[in-house]
Amino acid sequence: MARAALVLATAETTRAQPHRPDTAWIRELWRDRAQAPEVRLAAAIGWLCLTDEPAPDALHTTVDALATEERARAMDVLPWMAAVGYGEPGLLRCVRRMLHPEEPDPSDDPWA
Repeated sequence: MARAALVLATAETTRAQPHRPDTAWIRELWRDRAQAPEVRLAAAIGWLCLTDEPAPDALHTTVDALATEERARAMDVLPWMAAVGYGEPGLLRCVRRMLHPEEPDPSDDPWA
């Protein structure tokens, strides 16, 4: 989890002060199957925040496979994830808003 936090911190810093090598490094992290799932997920979210490129199919596949409810709840210990949750695990909200914008926000459902 500490490595995932560092990846998110790097993405936040890189967003404020663009540095192409950091963006490329973060992209490689989400692709690297040897990395912990939390690191790959943090890198995927970070990379999406750093680029205007469309999310490649491989990123969709990776995130959809790794972004489980259990992992999302575990990642809520990271300040960046907890801050974006608004009543749901932050990772799941990021994934829904960034990769699946067609899915309704859980708070939009009056019957939920």
